[in-house]
Amino acid sequence: MTYTVNFDAGAFFKDLNVQLKHALADALEQTAQTVQGDWQESIYRQKGMYQAYKDRYVMSVKYEVDRNNLTARIFSDDPMATPFETGEPARDLKRMLNTSEKVRVAKGGKHPGQRYMVIPFRHQTPGYTALGSDMTTDVYKQAMSLAKSSVTAKIPMRSGLNASNVRTRGPLMTMRSSYNWGGRLNGPNIPARQRGMVRMETSSGKQNRSDYLTFRVMTENSTGWIVPAKPGRFIVRGVAGRAQDMLTYNAQNAIASVAGV
Repeated sequence: MTYTVNFDAGAFFKDLNVQLKHALADALEQTAQTVQGDWQESIYRQKGMYQAYKDRYVMSVKYEVDRNNLTARIFSDDPMATPFETGEPARDLKRMLNTSEKVRVAKGGKHPGQRYMVIPFRHQTPGYTALGSDMTTDVYKQAMSLAKSSVTAKIPMRSGLNASNVRTRGPLMTMRSSYNWGGRLNGPNIPARQRGMVRMETSSGKQNRSDYLTFRVMTENSTGWIVPAKPGRFIVRGVAGRAQDMLTYNAQNAIASVAGV
């Protein structure tokens, strides 16, 4: 007869594995949330990009966690991510002359029959650069003293695209603004890009406000109007490089908490 004392530590390992897996799943989810926040914050730190584009890209960054398989995925599938990540090629803005309903056709002058567009440019008050170039304090003081210009009517005109309205079968029409012009900002001390600037009345209800605009004419023979290529910011690459360190740190803390270290 054999007398035996048996030890079975399997139950301890089973219980330990359950605790460890749960702790690692928590660490994984914590890391995914941190990486998502890091990615979003990195987007907001980028300069030279419109705030609306940043907001859209930020909102597209999401994460998924599979706690059973201990995997996580932080991702963005929005096309807006592309110009941030890999950049944009140069663009010729004169292509708008082939597509915009606002195109006009010159009836006289040096180039009769040539297509053209009048492009407004907004100039922001000092320190505010989200949607256009900002003015210096000195220029802004002079601009505020201008007599206001205003839109007096919207007049229908035939689009220079020489196309038909698919619904009415008639000529394609667009609206052209008629203005009551006030003062214009000029002088040798005014930067070239802001010469001819007007103070446009844009008040609404009880809100008294103005927009500061200049206007440029784009023609088929215009030089310039090329938006230079923008290099990629490669935000994801930087975030991914930091993500592994975050996961290692959080996982080590999870293991230590289970082991009681």
